[in-house]
Amino acid sequence: MAANTNTVDIIAFGAHPDDCEMYVGGTLLKMKSISYKVGICDLSRGEAGTYGSAETRKKELEKSTALLGLDVRVTLDLPDGDIRDTEENRLQIIEVIRKYRPELVFSFVERPSRHPDHYHCGKMVRECCYLAGLKKIKTQSPAFRPSAFIGFPELIFDKPDFVIDVTPFWETRQEAIRCFHTQVLQPGEDDSHTKTFIRSGSFWEIQEARGTMAGALIGVRYGEPFYSDNPPQVVDPLEAFKRKLR
Repeated sequence: MAANTNTVDIIAFGAHPDDCEMYVGGTLLKMKSISYKVGICDLSRGEAGTYGSAETRKKELEKSTALLGLDVRVTLDLPDGDIRDTEENRLQIIEVIRKYRPELVFSFVERPSRHPDHYHCGKMVRECCYLAGLKKIKTQSPAFRPSAFIGFPELIFDKPDFVIDVTPFWETRQEAIRCFHTQVLQPGEDDSHTKTFIRSGSFWEIQEARGTMAGALIGVRYGEPFYSDNPPQVVDPLEAFKRKLR
């Protein structure tokens, strides 16, 4: 079997195009800036959204993909609005993990969500990180198990296990979200007739608050919060825990 050279160090899974941009976009930009290979897998094409279509969202994600500098972007065809924890869906996720062999996998933290697709996405991806290492589960690619699954919360979060400083990448992160122009409010647009939360001014206010609150926990301007089953290794505790503000 020929070696797979199209591997990545990190892959993030979202239920829909734009999910990963909203919750882990700054981290992907940061990892890319220090020469890691990064990717995104969208479980659905986003065809059930109130605004836009699968075709327009594909064009939007292509713009965001270029802006983020992703090495890989995969879009599966699970039904938007009806993503379920099934064997068929698990096998598709397992194959993505095995094909691209990431050391770190990001997705929604497994907890109740306003959007059921987000909950099922996070649950399946977390469990598939383990299942992908079982040789007796057969897919096209050989068995492989990532080093860790890392969960990202939605807009509201409690005390995270760790926070990544994304201050230098914040504006590019926000621009990547704005690439999804059918889904989110653009600068100067009026939201008085909007039918969805993410296409409102409140969405951007909460995005800003989420970033500043996470950043404040580690003494920086903007951060992205995460949860992990296992604690991360701290090489230099002084550097890790010292604060710019006291």
